[in-house]
Amino acid sequence: MSTLEGFEGFEGFEGFEGFEGFEGFGASGARSPANPSALIAHREGIVGSWPAVWPGTAWDSAAIARGVLGPLQRWDPRIRRFLFESELLASLYFAVDKTPGGASGTQQWATLWNFNETSGATGQTAPGGTWSPFVTMTRPTEAILLQQLDLVNGYSDLRNDRAREIVDQMSPQFAYWASVVPLYQARHPRTLELVQMVLRLAKYAEMNFKHALCVRRPHEYSPQVQPMIQTPIHGSLPSGHSTEAHAVARVLGKLIESATAPAAATLQLCQQLTRQAARIAINRTVAGVHYPVDSLAGQMLGLAIGEYFIARATGGAKKVGSWTFDGEAYPGSGDFSGSEIYDLMTDAMNPVPTYLIKNTDITVNEAPGLKWLWGKAQDEGK
Repeated sequence: MSTLEGFEGFEGFEGFEGFEGFEGFGASGARSPANPSALIAHREGIVGSWPAVWPGTAWDSAAIARGVLGPLQRWDPRIRRFLFESELLASLYFAVDKTPGGASGTQQWATLWNFNETSGATGQTAPGGTWSPFVTMTRPTEAILLQQLDLVNGYSDLRNDRAREIVDQMSPQFAYWASVVPLYQARHPRTLELVQMVLRLAKYAEMNFKHALCVRRPHEYSPQVQPMIQTPIHGSLPSGHSTEAHAVARVLGKLIESATAPAAATLQLCQQLTRQAARIAINRTVAGVHYPVDSLAGQMLGLAIGEYFIARATGGAKKVGSWTFDGEAYPGSGDFSGSEIYDLMTDAMNPVPTYLIKNTDITVNEAPGLKWLWGKAQDEGK
C-alpha cells in the first residue's frame, strides 16, 4: 500500500508513476511479512542473550524533537492529517441565522466564522481573541432556481461532447491538476498531502453550507432534467466540484509562485488552473446535477478558502478577504463562465454590487503544522 492509503480521493491515481508495485509495503517502504511466524522464528535464530543494559541503536538514536511541531516528519501522513485538521478547524465555526430575513422574509443566512487568536492559552486559561465573519451565503429564491432550470436544460446539449470528462471528474481531479502542474507521488508526496488538506477544508465548508441552505437539485424541480450521472444526495448550492477545484487552483498557483517560478510562467499556470476549475464546474451543469449559480457560489467559496489556507500555511498574522454571497439578489438568467467574479489577468476576485459583497478583511493566524507542510511542498517544486 502507498503511504497515502486511506486518504479519500486517491482512487483516480491508478497508473500514476510511483504507485505500481507498492502492494504489501508499509508506510516506511519496508515490505510486510506474509506470515508473522517467519519473524518469530527469525528472531529466535539471531537474538542471542538479553543484555543487562541496552545500549540503544544507531539506526534512530537522535532525540525526538518536542514542542509545537513535534516530530511531524516521523509520522504517517494519515496521522498528520488529524493534526492539520485540528489546526484548521480550531479557528472556524459554522452558524446559521435562524431569524427570518432577506428579500422574501423567509431566507436564512449561513456564516463561516474565523477566530483571530490574540493571546494564547496558558494552563487552564482559554485563548483570547475575536470572532469575525469569513464567508456568508444565503440561498436563491425558488423563482430564481426555476429560471436557472432553463440554463440547465440548455447545457444538456453538450452531454455527448463532455461525457468522458464528466464521468472522469466525479472523484477529485488529481489527473487534471497534474496535467497542468507536474505531480508525481514519487517526487511530490508532501505537495499531494497539502492538496489533500485543501480538499478537506473545502469539503468542511461546502458541506456545511449545502446542509444549511438546502437547495434542491435541478431534477427535483423537473423530471425532464434527467441527469446523466447519479445525483449526489446533499444540497446543490454551493457546488462542491467548483469549490474544491478553485481552492486547489489558488493554492497550487501560490505554491508555484513561492517556489521562485518566473512571474509570467506563474500567471500562465494560474490562468490554466482557473480555466480548468471553471470547466470542471460547468461540466456539473452539463451533467444536470447543478445550476450555474451553484458554480459561481462555489467559485467564490473556493477562492476564499484557498486564500485562507495560504494565509494560515505561510506564517504570521495575515489579512484575507471576507465575502457575502446574496443568492436572493442573483439574476435568475445569470450564467457561469468563470469570469463573472474573477479576473484572470489580475488573479483577483472582484465584488459584484448586486450579489457579491466584499466585507472588511479579517486576520487569520499561522498554523505551525501547515507551515511545516507548506515548506516541504515548496521544496519539492524547486
